[in-house]
Amino acid sequence: MSKAEVEKLLEKYSAGLCTDAEKALVESWHLQELSNKNSDLNPAEVDEARKQIWLAIQKETHIKSGNTKTLWLKLAASAVVLFFIGIVINREVQKNTETKQVFNNIQDKIIQPGGNKATLTLADGSKISLTDASNGVIAKQAGINITKTKNGELIYSVASASSHKKDLYNTIETPRGGQYQINLPDGTKVWLNAESSLRYPAVFDQTKRLVELKGEAYFEVAKRLDKNGVRVPFKVKTELISGRNQEVEVLGTHFNINAYNNEPSNKTTLLEGSVKIKNLQSTKSALLKPGQQSLISLSSPSVLVSAVDAEEVIAWKTGFFSFNEENLETIMNKIARWYDVEIDYRGKKINKTFGGRISRFNSVNEVLDMLQTTDAVHFKIEGRRILVMP
Repeated sequence: MSKAEVEKLLEKYSAGLCTDAEKALVESWHLQELSNKNSDLNPAEVDEARKQIWLAIQKETHIKSGNTKTLWLKLAASAVVLFFIGIVINREVQKNTETKQVFNNIQDKIIQPGGNKATLTLADGSKISLTDASNGVIAKQAGINITKTKNGELIYSVASASSHKKDLYNTIETPRGGQYQINLPDGTKVWLNAESSLRYPAVFDQTKRLVELKGEAYFEVAKRLDKNGVRVPFKVKTELISGRNQEVEVLGTHFNINAYNNEPSNKTTLLEGSVKIKNLQSTKSALLKPGQQSLISLSSPSVLVSAVDAEEVIAWKTGFFSFNEENLETIMNKIARWYDVEIDYRGKKINKTFGGRISRFNSVNEVLDMLQTTDAVHFKIEGRRILVMP
């Protein structure tokens, strides 16, 4: 067959005008070319094609001698086409399998959120992992039962009417990636955020209630009266470093305190009732109304007060990150504490504030993706380290 005839035949094939015999001839050439050149098909696949063609022919019965050549060509053409379709399908299946494998590998790298994790240190120094302890009464001291519930709460209740020893202090601590709820001996409910600790008496006396906090906690203070029917004040002391030590005094109220060492200030936010904030460095104080937040920092001896969205401040308690024009460092501190990761800043400092709301129970990857939609910041995860880049 001359070159001109070959070109004409290929044009007919491309236009779909070939007879069955001509179509088989062109596809046979293609198969031969694939076996001789560096193509997508390897030699094993080409051999498999020949086997499939032969099996297709063998399955046909009663081939008439006069039409043997034509029929063979028809069968060969059909087998070639079917085989190539099979290869395409097989490769798509392999691609999907590989994609799933890649996805699974990514899943392995996804950093999951924190949960109910904490350690309780009793007055005698013994420690109880609340993460591992079984539900039920986990300790008894000074006539008080300490119970862990299935909902991840710690509850103090009177076990006997005998006199209770004073000056017995317990401490509950949450690690990075942990949170916990505790019902104190006086009925006050406290929600501890990640990397926080609360020191409190196993038994409160009749004239005062004092606890010590580091980190972040939300309080719902129970009202309590003394023998004369006067409300017993509840105080929260936070001592970090000189210039950022404070005391919050309440009678019965709902409020949130954020006081981490690696944050620039202490923030106390009031949701209900009233509280008095005292800067222990300067002894200056301020009264908060619901919807207000106090700020104590090293840069000022005063207690600064401003209006805020209090519900947004306590979004962490209800399972959300809520960012309202927050700087990147503050946001990444929250992420580091909750997901137990290290933060590494690369390149120029990003002087931009961010806003958004997302569940704290999403993976860290999803939280970072939300921040990346601004195109002002980009992230890379290396193990449990997050690289922050412009």
